[in-house]
Order: sequence, then structure tokens, then C-alpha cells
Amino acid sequence: MKSRKSTIHVLARGVESRGFERDGVSVSGELECEDWEGFENLFVLTSAMHLGEVADVVRAANRKKHLRGLLVEQSHDTRWILAMLERANLRTLKHTLVHSDMRVFRRIVNAWAMGAQDELIADATVMEGGLFVRTCALETLEVEVREVKALRKASRDEVHTFEVADDGAYIYWPDLDVHLNVESVRVVLDPTLKSELMLARQRDEQRMGAALRKIRERKGLRQADIEGVSTRQVGRIERGEVRARHATLELFARAHGEELNTYLQELSRVMRELRAITP
Repeated sequence: MKSRKSTIHVLARGVESRGFERDGVSVSGELECEDWEGFENLFVLTSAMHLGEVADVVRAANRKKHLRGLLVEQSHDTRWILAMLERANLRTLKHTLVHSDMRVFRRIVNAWAMGAQDELIADATVMEGGLFVRTCALETLEVEVREVKALRKASRDEVHTFEVADDGAYIYWPDLDVHLNVESVRVVLDPTLKSELMLARQRDEQRMGAALRKIRERKGLRQADIEGVSTRQVGRIERGEVRARHATLELFARAHGEELNTYLQELSRVMRELRAITP
């Protein structure tokens, strides 16, 4: 078990936890390793059959308001999940999520590690004309499909054919070429948020640009050393005038001699440092 300095702690019982390890995330399956409920940002990742084993930790951490999510893997017969919770003497919590797709859980943990849980999507569904979006903070947002301008004229089949980006950045309807992020959903719910969210996005872009510059300078690289990106464009990105796209970040990572995932982890860490200095 890692020290308490890690931002996110994951107790994993009865499920495959590979793929969750990253900077700022500590994962263990040992119940006795430490005082789990003492960690301020705790996720319990378990299968339905192992709920009883983690029940004491879940209750204690929830009482202390340290439990960020009870993530239950149920790959078959979801009708029984309430019975399994009752079997473990656990009530349904607002931050309980039951799913068969482990990518959903990875999105949640990764988002919390980046401090972006309110801006990223864990999962989504369309039911009876309503679009339901679960953020990585386990908040549920609900809008009528017809209230989303880009989906207003879509057929029923088109509306139901979508996917969530691996990192949770958006929902994508390939047949319609429509992307929808959490910010867009919030604006549909409350149009007065638009200007406020635009300012927040601008601050995030400036913070990301500052983090990219800081990493580059630490590596002793010049703006001209980012092959495939013009010096002018690097400058605009680092000043927060434009946001770096995924393909551009791949070029930044390559220039730094790093794999994209490693580079993004470092970028997330530096952005957290800057957020602590300038909220």
C-alpha cells in the first residue's frame, strides 16, 4: 500500500484492478493493510458477490464522508443487485454505480486523479426521450433529447447510437457527427451558465498552457523543438489562446521522449499544482 500522499485510493476486491494504477492513484486488495476509512478520497471497487467483504469499510468511510464511490461490477443478471446489497447489509448510496464495463470505472478514477470529475463523463444512456448523463463525480444530469439542438431532428435509432469517449471527454453520435460534453449538457439545463462556463474553460486552457510550458522548460526544450507543431502554434497553446488537441499532445509527448499516457499523467500533475496556487 502506498502512503497517504496519494490523491486517490482504491480498495479492489473480487475484480481485476489492472489498468487503474497511475500517478496519484493507490490500488490495493488488502483489507487489513491500513485504516481504509481514514483516506479522504476512497473508491471501493468490488464484484457484487464480494460486497459483504468490503461492507464494513464502505459504511465507515461513508460515515466520515470519505467515500467517493462504491463501484460494483455486475456482469450478469443485474436484477439481483439490490438483493446483493441487502445480503451485505448495505443500503443504496447516492455514489453507488453498478456496471459491467470496467472502462466506466477507469474513467471515474482517472477523472478524480486529474481533479476533473465534474467535467468528465462516466456513462450515459437514452431512455424514453431523455438523455441521462452520469458524470465522474457520480452526479446524474437529465435532459430531454429534443432540448439538445444538435439531436432535435435525429431519428430514434440515431439518438440511441452513441459512444462515450474512453477518457470521458464527450458523448459521440457517429451517424450524426455530434459531440456533447458535460458543459454542453449543463448549458441546456441552465442557459445562464454559458458565460460562466466559457470563463472557466478559458482559465483551464490557460492553466493547461502554463503546465505544457513548465514541462517543456523543465526538459530544456525550446518551442521550436516540438516537431510537427509550428513555434507560433506552440506559443498560442502555451498562452492558453487555443487548446491542444489529442494529436498535438501526441507530438508534445514525442518531443519529450515519452509515451503519451506518461506525458498526460505528468501534465495532470502539473495542472493540479497550478490549480492549488491559482484556483
